[in-house]
Amino acid sequence: MNKITCPCCGHQFDTKSTKKAPTEKEKEMFETFRVNYRGKKRGLDTELDNFIRHKDWRQVLPKLESMQIQWGCEYKFIPLLQTFINQRRWEMIEDVKPDTSPYGEEYNWRKS
Repeated sequence: MNKITCPCCGHQFDTKSTKKAPTEKEKEMFETFRVNYRGKKRGLDTELDNFIRHKDWRQVLPKLESMQIQWGCEYKFIPLLQTFINQRRWEMIEDVKPDTSPYGEEYNWRKS
């Protein structure tokens, strides 16, 4: 195992990364999301490496796979998958909850 020694204090660090690579099941889950999102331009490995940079990617992945993205606009305004991942847009989609009436109950003046 390769180790690096700190010149200041002499502490030794391992050079091996502590991040675990995604399993085949996780790759399949991300591929399902990627195909549903229509992000086929850059490829699975490139987009998955970009997604893994986020610390909470293992908690977010099941949500992404089951997420049905319905854009209320034309296809040309949908951001690229890279932009979706880098800007963490899944957080924006989760937070949007339709309100039936933002002002509460409305008074029906016609029935009075």
